Amino acid sequence: MNKIGNQQMLREINKALLLHLIHDRGPVSRVELSRETKLSPSTVSILVDEVIREGLVHETGTSGSGVGRKMTMLEIKADSGYVVGIDLSNPRCVLLDMKGELKAVQKIPRLLGAEQIRDELAGTVMSFLEHHDIGLEQVRRIGISVPGRIDESKQTVIGAIPIGLDRLELGAIMEEALGAPVQLVNDIDAAGFAERYNGTAQGLRTILYILIDYGVGAGLVIDNHIYRGSSGRAGRTPELGQFSMIRYAESLKLQFPEHFAETATPEQTLQEFTRLGMSGTSPVSDELERLLNDIAADCNRMLNLMNPEAVILSGWIAEEDALFAKLAARIQELEHGVPEPTPVQAAHWKTNGAAVGAATLGLHEMFRMMMID
Repeated sequence: MNKIGNQQMLREINKALLLHLIHDRGPVSRVELSRETKLSPSTVSILVDEVIREGLVHETGTSGSGVGRKMTMLEIKADSGYVVGIDLSNPRCVLLDMKGELKAVQKIPRLLGAEQIRDELAGTVMSFLEHHDIGLEQVRRIGISVPGRIDESKQTVIGAIPIGLDRLELGAIMEEALGAPVQLVNDIDAAGFAERYNGTAQGLRTILYILIDYGVGAGLVIDNHIYRGSSGRAGRTPELGQFSMIRYAESLKLQFPEHFAETATPEQTLQEFTRLGMSGTSPVSDELERLLNDIAADCNRMLNLMNPEAVILSGWIAEEDALFAKLAARIQELEHGVPEPTPVQAAHWKTNGAAVGAATLGLHEMFRMMMID
């Protein structure tokens, strides 16, 4: 690479570093940025002025007291754009501003199969944006969480059985339709990332994230890195698959037709199951006990293998506080020979986790430090 190319690359690396620090630590002063990065004050000033002109950063007052010179503080400009998160498993769209604040969330129709997703998803997103008075030109990134395997480098869904997808170049399709960079992510990884970024697991380096909802799986974060395994299939939990929302609701209707209406939605069935089971209504309460024992046993096996700092549970099993507390206690009861039971916590983002995580990954990509291979 020639000298000019090297200088330009260095400039972009330094600019990305400053944006990362402003996003991560703002409000922060130019002096603090220079001290932290070891860049000269003049270099910091030139690059900061550039990102201010681009609209991503703004000055937010001064800091300091007494007669000395006060420092002008810098922050990411929250309304300088938005990121959209889409969850195709528990279908919904979310909207985050540039500081990661949740501005809107909306359920969307369930789309199944390549043809329907290809034909209708972009229009669904545009309707969501129009409803909240956001233009496409204001959208800086879009994240899509998928209940299945993806090839991130090719922005392709390799396979997602719950939504009937197989080998679909979804990233390219959505980028062409909406004109913003698109990032695909597995739904469990997305939900776990949301919890680590600004949720229940914030600051933890090794966690076990378990989702039992329309999709079922575990997100494994080991020493602050998402572990996907050699073929991207780590976190599959076949034993827990029987408790996915649709499958388990249908089994309850077959077992207890006198308690659950055939026309009830999976959500309605599981809400009624929780109510009857927690109130001691037999034989539903017996089935609830079996459910808790089975889930606790599976979680305990994963705990023994990973020894994480915390277990984060999400999905329908963690929605009702009393039921979740009972399950958390059951999981901890199975831990033997440990000084302190592993904390078992409910996800902060609940059913919005995968969509929020997909959007948050877009922010993370925008403000990450550039690395040289």
